[in-house]
Amino acid sequence: MSSPYRSFTFRLAAFLVMFGVILTLSAYLLVTRQIVDETGAVTQSAVDKHFAVLPQLQRLFTDASVSQEAPFNRDATEGHNHEEASPATDEGNLPHNQLESIIRMHFDLYNIQDVVIYDLFGRVLFSYDDSRLNGQLTQGDRLPFKKAIEDGQRSASDQRGILHLWIPIQDSEGRTVGALEALRDISDRKSDSLGLIALLALLSLAGMLVLFFALRQLFIRSSRTIDSQNRELSEMVERIRRTYDESLQALSSALDSRDNETRGHSQRVTAYAWMLGKQLGLDEERMEWLIRGALLHDVGKIGIPDAILLKNGPLTEEEWVVMKGHVSQGVQMLRSIEFLGPSLDVVGYHHERWDGHGYPNGLQGEQIPLAARIFSVCDTYDAMTSDRPYRAACTHEEAILELQKNSGTQFSPAIVDAFLQISQEKLDSVRDLSKHQSLPFPLTSRDLSQVG
Repeated sequence: MSSPYRSFTFRLAAFLVMFGVILTLSAYLLVTRQIVDETGAVTQSAVDKHFAVLPQLQRLFTDASVSQEAPFNRDATEGHNHEEASPATDEGNLPHNQLESIIRMHFDLYNIQDVVIYDLFGRVLFSYDDSRLNGQLTQGDRLPFKKAIEDGQRSASDQRGILHLWIPIQDSEGRTVGALEALRDISDRKSDSLGLIALLALLSLAGMLVLFFALRQLFIRSSRTIDSQNRELSEMVERIRRTYDESLQALSSALDSRDNETRGHSQRVTAYAWMLGKQLGLDEERMEWLIRGALLHDVGKIGIPDAILLKNGPLTEEEWVVMKGHVSQGVQMLRSIEFLGPSLDVVGYHHERWDGHGYPNGLQGEQIPLAARIFSVCDTYDAMTSDRPYRAACTHEEAILELQKNSGTQFSPAIVDAFLQISQEKLDSVRDLSKHQSLPFPLTSRDLSQVG
């Protein structure tokens, strides 16, 4: 499996596992919350019903000794003892053990394990633990007690299967007269809910697995389709690019054929420029710009009259002016072709000199674009090593000496030094190939790599 497929598989699996865990936890919390709410509501309903029908419970709040003037607090009761604070004993009140039996008989039906009843002031009126009678509200219980007394709201907290409830107690007129603290066992209901959640988790897992394999297969098919389309698009772009470059090559060959003296010149100088660009470490994109510029460097000569272009002998001053105009004409011809824009550096500046005495702009040193500096050396080398009707070709050694002689004046010293690193065998292979090549000379960097 390739890296993109593996990465997608891992990410999809991680997402689905995380989603499943979140779903299961959410279901557990939701069910637990529902159990707590339902149990709390049922318990409150039971408390309300029993306090309404059992006079023994109602009498807990009618003790005449309970002060109604101020809320219960620790300071106000520090001097009280059990006897002072105990409820009034009359024939209507029951002993603690009998009252506990009545409460247990009714509340045990609801799995209530412990009961503590408080008055409005936080004093314990009843507890299964009789040692707590008339005791004080603990610090940790003040908040839920206050919520029950002042807000009349039930509160509940689940403590490992034991539900801790605080329930407000109201009289027949709907006034809050106290609060009941109860501990109720809900572990059985939670166990039952865990079975339901486990079933939900299994069903979710099965659904996740189906979804996982379906999405993975969809991704693989889509990726393969996209890869295939990308390959087709790349091939189409490559064909279009080759068509462009072959058109440029045909135009270059047409220009060379106009002048028998320079036949094959554009192809050779393009190969030399590619070798020199490679020596200088140009990237693929800049190499393509250099190659296209080298092929079209003299395209402006289309506009030069044959009388001047093909003249035997030296040109007059006026004729030189016309001949030099081929540079600006070439730039003008190619300016509107967007993909050739970067290649115009060669077309427009290949006759500039390092010392600033070139044309058309008299640029000096590194003001001259790098591609033009590269091409200038290659152009001169090919001119010197090619036969002309008025002279024989120079040898490789003679041409190299001439380049070294003009380094720093006509040519960039760094470019000349790089050109000298190219072996004579590679340069000769270009010349030999151009003599016998019947088809258009190779154009792209990929093709030129076969030459050198």
